[in-house]
This record gives sequence, structure tokens and C-alpha cells, in this order.
Amino acid sequence: MEEALKILIVDDEPEARELLKYILQEKEGLSVAGMAGGVDEAVSLLKKEKPDLVLLDIQMPGKDGFHFIEMVKQSGLDPGIIFVTAFDHYAIQAIRNSVLDYIMKPVKQDELFSAINRFRERKARGEGSDLADLIEILKGQGTGKVKLNTRSGYLLIKPAEIVYCQADGNYTHIQLSSGNREITTQNLGSIENLLKPGAFFRVSRSYLVNLNYLARVDRKNSLCILECNDDTYPVKIPAKKIRMLEANFS
Repeated sequence: MEEALKILIVDDEPEARELLKYILQEKEGLSVAGMAGGVDEAVSLLKKEKPDLVLLDIQMPGKDGFHFIEMVKQSGLDPGIIFVTAFDHYAIQAIRNSVLDYIMKPVKQDELFSAINRFRERKARGEGSDLADLIEILKGQGTGKVKLNTRSGYLLIKPAEIVYCQADGNYTHIQLSSGNREITTQNLGSIENLLKPGAFFRVSRSYLVNLNYLARVDRKNSLCILECNDDTYPVKIPAKKIRMLEANFS
């Protein structure tokens, strides 16, 4: 019989901890190793119980979920981590680009079990949680940068430096304000999720543009014209999208 997966629950809300415990107890092969209402208590339990997996709230008073990540890394332990959060902000994008997982509150049983199953599969393949990588990504996010994967590693770029993004199958070409172009191994949809919708607009299936560089729109030729320094970038845009684009400036 397969050994039960030991899980530590970390959340400052007692009701949230009890709900997760209740859900986990309904599933065979899962064992609640402990519950903590704060980071320091969680780290103590982690060292004592050595759980396989931690269900971790992000937003907590005092030290938050990312403080916990830092402390876990310092401890030398490497548990799996699933973030359980009600806050879908920039940090979630960092999580999406790491090997960690997350579920949104209010927690749904099927989503929780799906995330646990994904962890089991990664563990079976020998994939670690790579906490050091996540910490570096989050540091980049804290400086207002986004992480873009490349064939050799990743770039950290400020969104304001991106003039437009052009789809190329599963790759994306990034035109920068410096005049340089970069190629990322992420598709355009995933890039769009990383960038703020108020500043960027998907003008077509192939292009995502930074509205700060939009200079004019040519209805006759179905073009939006981007200007940066001394460079001009014409980008095709369908008529329907032109009408949608106008709503951003009304």
C-alpha cells in the first residue's frame, strides 16, 4: 500500500485551516501532518514533521507566504508547495511560471485534489519545487519586472520597455524600446497573462501592443502605428478590434 502523503496546512484563518483539514480527511492516501496559523509556527512544524507537501496561504499578517518560502529554503528542506489564496495579483504570475501550483479561495474539493495529483506526478518524475528559482522570480516581480523564459534561461524585463509582442507559434518575439528584439519560449497568451491589461491590448491573434507607444490608428489600411524614440512600428489590426481599442481612450 502506498504511504500516505503528509500535508502541512498554513493559513492565518482558523476556518480556512479546518476546511482544508476536513476536505483532506475525506481522501484516502492523504495525512494532515499539522496546521499552523503563522509562518514561524509553520517552519517549526515543517522541521518537526517533515511533510511532503504544504498548503500555504499567501496573504497573512506579519510574515506572509513568501517569507515562509525564504525560511524553508534556508532550512534545507524541500517540500512541495501549493498556494491557497484569494488574491490573484502579480505574484500569481510568478507561481504560474515556477513548478509550484496554486488554487483560489474559496477552495473547491476537485481543484484541491487536482493540484495534489499534479504534485504527485511531478514528484514521481523527480521534479523538485525549485524554491530558489521562485525566490529570484519574485524578486524580479518586486522590481516591477516580468520573467520571460528563453531557450537558455530567462529574462527579467520591465513591461514599460516592451513596445509590442508578436506571436510565432509557441514562441513570442518581444520588441523592446531599446530597439532590441528578444525571443521567448512562451506563447503570446501566456505573455498577455503576465502583463497588465490596462497598458497592453491584444490587437489580433498575433500581436499584443503597449498602448503607451500607440501614436495613431489608420482605419483605411487597418493599422495601428506604434512609435518609440525614432522608430515606427505599423501593426495590422482588424476593424472590429479598432472599435474595441477606442474604448480604451473614451
